[in-house]
Amino acid sequence: MFRRIRRRGRGFAPLLAAGLALAHGAAAQASPEDVLGFGARSSALGATGAAAAEGYEAVHANPALLSLSRERRLTLGLAGAIFDLRAGDVRLSYAPLRGSVIGATVPIPFGGALADRVTIGLGFFAPFDVVVRGRILYPETPQFPLADRTQSVAVQAALGARVGRGVRVGAGFAALAALSGAVTVATDASGRVGTLVEDTLVASYGPILGASYDVGAYRVGAAFRGALVGRFNVVIHAEDLGGIAVPLLHIAGIAQYDPAQIALEVARVKGPWKVAIGATYKRWSDYPGALEATVRCPEVDPETGEPFAGSCAAPVPEDPGYSDTVVPRAGVERSLALGRGATAYARAGAFFEPSPAPEQTGASNVYDNARVALSLGYGLALSAPLPRLTLDLFGQVQLLLRRAHRKREEGAAGDVERGAGPVRTRGVLVAGGTTLGVAF
Repeated sequence: MFRRIRRRGRGFAPLLAAGLALAHGAAAQASPEDVLGFGARSSALGATGAAAAEGYEAVHANPALLSLSRERRLTLGLAGAIFDLRAGDVRLSYAPLRGSVIGATVPIPFGGALADRVTIGLGFFAPFDVVVRGRILYPETPQFPLADRTQSVAVQAALGARVGRGVRVGAGFAALAALSGAVTVATDASGRVGTLVEDTLVASYGPILGASYDVGAYRVGAAFRGALVGRFNVVIHAEDLGGIAVPLLHIAGIAQYDPAQIALEVARVKGPWKVAIGATYKRWSDYPGALEATVRCPEVDPETGEPFAGSCAAPVPEDPGYSDTVVPRAGVERSLALGRGATAYARAGAFFEPSPAPEQTGASNVYDNARVALSLGYGLALSAPLPRLTLDLFGQVQLLLRRAHRKREEGAAGDVERGAGPVRTRGVLVAGGTTLGVAF
């Protein structure tokens, strides 16, 4: 997507001031499937799936399990979430999440040794009102990154194959929106200062790899998801402004971020009771922080023509100090035959997501809490002689455990003293959705 805008005004100072204001702070972001799970069934089962995913949901959970799907199926649905997030006695306002879900599985009709072995899967989640949201706020502003972490388009595609002897493998990718552009500030023929804005919406990609092994009624699954980084980089050029020299300014950083992660899971997959237990390791320690330097050194020294060896960069933002986390998960499903061609499913799940963010002891108020999630769901599957339809619903509640951020202040002699008192943060996230699938 590309758009070109010309704006005119009395000067460029307001534009640069706005750009510099953007560069004061931001919070880590992540895609909605990393917060809630992907698909109605997986979200109802505590966001498990590395060993127990079915249909299009395996695109995210474990691409190897796509090979279990041997029919063409299209799934459409809706999902949403609301937030009640509080810092001290203040409730922070965040818009609810509302979006659509699209999933598809397409078996590849190979013959010979590859017959009934390979399936392609697609999965999409699209918020109704944004493509990607990356709010850049002053760090002193009380804020919860969690709410914005769900506001982005999720695009995933993968291929799964049955190798044999209970072994399945798969590979695919996830895509996240990124923004690049330029703002040119210049004087036109009439002597007035105007601005020209050009921006391009592009995609960044992260790999997804998976494998599984079936032994009797049980299955072991593992999935690797590479880091998914949605960057933004807008360069401000100032030209023909008389004798005023303005360096290139970069409004740049990370709007959305999924850490690299490894999911391991064991599941009982046969019989009326299906149970999945696993854990996901998330490498949050690689998160570099939301912002990059506003002013950067040139690659070539304009006076000597040699590679630039001096120092001119603006202060580099501090390391956010995030830590790696391990997320335990569990889910259970009970199937019940209702009659010929009709089966109902009752589902429940839970997971615990530790916070990767450190305690906010200084001026920064970018809050994050550990979360306990509880989920429930219902499913209905119809097969011949009935129409081949599936209906799935889920509800999920995530409780942000109370956390005290003990503020500190510098004394007159530079020593560190305790502030007036801790800021206590807490909150609730409530999510739900439904999908309808049809085989053809």
